Amino acid sequence: MNSMVSAMNFNVQPTQELCIEHNELKVNLFGRVVCKSCAKDLIKQVHIKHESEVNQSVREKHFAGAMLPSRHAQSGFRNYQVKNNGQQIALTQCSTFAKDINNGMNRNLIMVGRTGTGKTHLSCAVAKNVLNERKYARYITSEDMANEIANAWKKADDSEASAIYRFTEYDLLILDEYGLHDRHENRLQLVHKVLYSRYDAKKATMLISNMTIEELQKDLGDRLWSRFQHDGLTIVECNWNDSRVGGGV
Repeated sequence: MNSMVSAMNFNVQPTQELCIEHNELKVNLFGRVVCKSCAKDLIKQVHIKHESEVNQSVREKHFAGAMLPSRHAQSGFRNYQVKNNGQQIALTQCSTFAKDINNGMNRNLIMVGRTGTGKTHLSCAVAKNVLNERKYARYITSEDMANEIANAWKKADDSEASAIYRFTEYDLLILDEYGLHDRHENRLQLVHKVLYSRYDAKKATMLISNMTIEELQKDLGDRLWSRFQHDGLTIVECNWNDSRVGGGV
């Protein structure tokens, strides 16, 4: 901005017109009659506006990288509807989890329950809180992640190891629909490889499933289940009715 202000010293022609706001004579600056103070204020405002636009652009790209579902673009903790005690507990658990991640506690959270109980809403609310602290989060279904890793070899500059590394690097990985369309043995192994890799890297993971907690524990296996608990594990059980069909109680 200083270079812009110094440019005012060139081609400046004094006038006899007085600036009422600053009580100083105006000058003709590149064909525009202003006082020097007004010109400096204008340049400052332009600079602030430009900086704000740049910051907004960076923020939008940062959030876009998380690839949250469009349906949940506005989903947050404040607009999560609490109609029963279980939902209040789930909200508190997820809110606390987000705060812990932002405070550097890289632990895990498992959310289980039937479809339509608000699991994805809460997971996106967690992601937004983490993103607001300029950390990196990624939302993806278990099936889509497995497919992306399995097909990495088709790209000249990609590989299975590189794809696993990408999913390991996020501060928070939200893996939705675990156990739904990832049942092919090879695909499930790829999902588990990412979970092992994130454990080794001490990264936080949210695992969301329609399974019961007992079914999920068996599906993950003793070794992975043990690792999931190592740095701290929150289990959120969404056992109320499907709110999409008028339930939720």
